[in-house]
Amino acid sequence: MARPPVGLRSATRLPPVTACWWPALCLALAPGLLAADEHAPARFRGTGKADPIRITTVRRAAGPEAGQSTITFDLAWDHSWRAAWDVDAKQHGGTGPLHLESWDAAWVFVKYRTPGADRHAHGMLSPRQADHRVPAAAAVDVGRSDDGRRGVGVFVYRRTAGHGPNEFQGVTLRWLHDADLPADADIRVFAVQMVHVPTGPFWAGDGATDHVRGQFSAGLTARPFRVESERPLPVGGEKEDVLNNRDTAGMFLSNQDDFNSDEPRLLPAEFPKGTRAFYCMRHEMTQQQYVDFLNTLSYAGQARRTAPQGKEKLGPEAPAGTLVMLSEKCTGQRTGIRVAVPGVPDVVEPVVVDRKTFIASGSVLKPGRPAVYETDAPHVAGNCIMHADGLAFAAWAGLRPMTELEFEKACRGPLQPVADEYAWGTDRIAGMEATGGQYVLRNAGQPDETVGWEGGERPDASHGNAPFEGTNAKLGGPLRVGIFATPTSDRVAAGSSYWGILDLTGNVHEPTVPVGVAAGRGFPGTHGEGGDAPWPGLLVGQRGGGYGSGGHYRGFGGNEMFHISNRYVACVPGMYGGARHFTTGFRGVRTAPGRGAE
Repeated sequence: MARPPVGLRSATRLPPVTACWWPALCLALAPGLLAADEHAPARFRGTGKADPIRITTVRRAAGPEAGQSTITFDLAWDHSWRAAWDVDAKQHGGTGPLHLESWDAAWVFVKYRTPGADRHAHGMLSPRQADHRVPAAAAVDVGRSDDGRRGVGVFVYRRTAGHGPNEFQGVTLRWLHDADLPADADIRVFAVQMVHVPTGPFWAGDGATDHVRGQFSAGLTARPFRVESERPLPVGGEKEDVLNNRDTAGMFLSNQDDFNSDEPRLLPAEFPKGTRAFYCMRHEMTQQQYVDFLNTLSYAGQARRTAPQGKEKLGPEAPAGTLVMLSEKCTGQRTGIRVAVPGVPDVVEPVVVDRKTFIASGSVLKPGRPAVYETDAPHVAGNCIMHADGLAFAAWAGLRPMTELEFEKACRGPLQPVADEYAWGTDRIAGMEATGGQYVLRNAGQPDETVGWEGGERPDASHGNAPFEGTNAKLGGPLRVGIFATPTSDRVAAGSSYWGILDLTGNVHEPTVPVGVAAGRGFPGTHGEGGDAPWPGLLVGQRGGGYGSGGHYRGFGGNEMFHISNRYVACVPGMYGGARHFTTGFRGVRTAPGRGAE
């Protein structure tokens, strides 16, 4: 038998993966999962209300050198954690214990606009960690540009183990802006809550033999595949030391992936495979985050990122109160982004100059003014987001899209898979039976928006929380992000991933970069640097299911679309024809600073 490539582990050496009849109980009793640190369960919890990161008292000072400034501010949010724990070999399927440490962090970046400019530019920071200061209780890492020369933003997080609120006063960043800035420059500091997913191996595919939807597998078997390296990875082929896809069985298009057991391809080393540490947004992008993004763009940029589908053209110049991001499938779906102050489009005006002996004519551009946007649902997941919109947001924030391999690690962590599992690690979802009940929305649109339950088949120790078409009839659209995480919730109740990332199953679809097409495999893991998206031609598919999916067992993917390893629409070219769809949102990631796995 041929020796497996370095960094890959043949599935034949591993114990068989079997479904657990009572997955929640098996997880609760599994040794080693939470053995090392009393703070580890905090990653599955929340405040029970919206908890955006608060940035206050922003101030700028010149220096310490020409072309530099310092920006100082206070940074706070109410639920945070840092924890360490061990996972034994029986649970992760490899050799020896895994020593894990994870935490949440604020990804902080700066935008500024000088008088007369039509948009905000990205504030580049010093790439040297020593040039930035945080309080003694905090740590800071610089997220550098891909060439390493500039800081795109910083991660600020707990220095030591613990959980509870963070209040970091006097965070100071060194800003490198080259030219002197006028005193009246508009400076804005933004923050996104992220979760650190540490370096290490994980499993791709869930070993399911029913409900097959192109799940990843070890060669031509039904067994999952253990990813252990960022080195080039063979995809397709019969041998168990390559990543296959059940020969595309059950996918939306049978030829959706361009590899199978007879047609192998190669996933390049640069493609992020998930073994190297990365940060993932804890929540899906909210409507307020998308509004913040829009309010730093030019008029033309706003027009592209709010373009409706349909007969009416509702650009940034639309009257105050006009809802944007509309389409036939988005109207009435809690899409609350609207124009607050209308913009003024750029105008090209003719110019005629009479020189007596001749008349010269031409034109001059009269700059317009971007609109100001607002939303009445700031904490609700942003929906009706086209893939191009999500990529633009990622570039603006200094992030990048997530790959579908990273998605599986973000959900499952290092644990051996459970067949047909959801992000919370069981194969049960509330309301999945014919007698299932309904979620009921309470305090809609408020920071304490929550849901109740009516009817049978309610959430319990094995039935996790995530509304789907069968249980969302009374909701009207996506929910407040992280709505199921409370001060006492566990992983199943919170609908949480292994790492404490929320809503990876349900709410809105998770755009991911696929491995099944050349336009995905060519993604080198580059990050945005605050401007235009640097990924021309990148194809993005979908994982995780959205609130409008499911309910029809053999319909468009059924409840199966919510399974971690379901690849039903992993890489459908031109999904939804490029139109806005009510179940589509966005979540970004960023490779963690440091060398990571080899």
